[in-house]
Amino acid sequence: MTPAEKSQRLIETASAALHAAPGHELNAVVLNKVLFYLDLATLRDQGEAVTGNSYIALRNGPVISKYPQRLIAKLESLGIARQDSRWDGAKPMVLEKCPTHFEFLSPDTMLLVSEVTDFFADSTSQAASDFSHKNPGWQIAWKHFRREGKPKAINLQIAMQQIVESDPWMETPLVDEAALLNAADAGLGDDW
Repeated sequence: MTPAEKSQRLIETASAALHAAPGHELNAVVLNKVLFYLDLATLRDQGEAVTGNSYIALRNGPVISKYPQRLIAKLESLGIARQDSRWDGAKPMVLEKCPTHFEFLSPDTMLLVSEVTDFFADSTSQAASDFSHKNPGWQIAWKHFRREGKPKAINLQIAMQQIVESDPWMETPLVDEAALLNAADAGLGDDW
């Protein structure tokens, strides 16, 4: 994937997340968490992270590597979103205009955008960060950062464990054992 494609994927995905958010805005910290978990969900469900971007471990959790330039400044320079400064110190990204066409977001991906954005929409920056601190990929990269003093890319395969473990499909039995036993007891099926 070329750097230009990664940039376009990131901007499309961030635009879609902001569009799905209440009031079409998300705090920058929360937006980074939405993007991180969207990449994990698409990696899990589609075999490829939707943005294709790298994340690093910072104190507040996973963020897009060089996010002030690659995410915030890029959204602002394209006129898609602006970072607002509020009286209470909040600095949400506010959607100005949504792209009319999404080249890289399939209908299935758009459903994931809605689901993940809804999950984080009412979260404070602290709550979103606290949730992301439970992520094993972030934990490994954060330990490296504390030991070495420089950011490390988060391994998304390891990070994906957090959502695979909570995936409802993983909790659903493949077969209904009680129905199989009842059918066997009733004499249905092949002879034993």
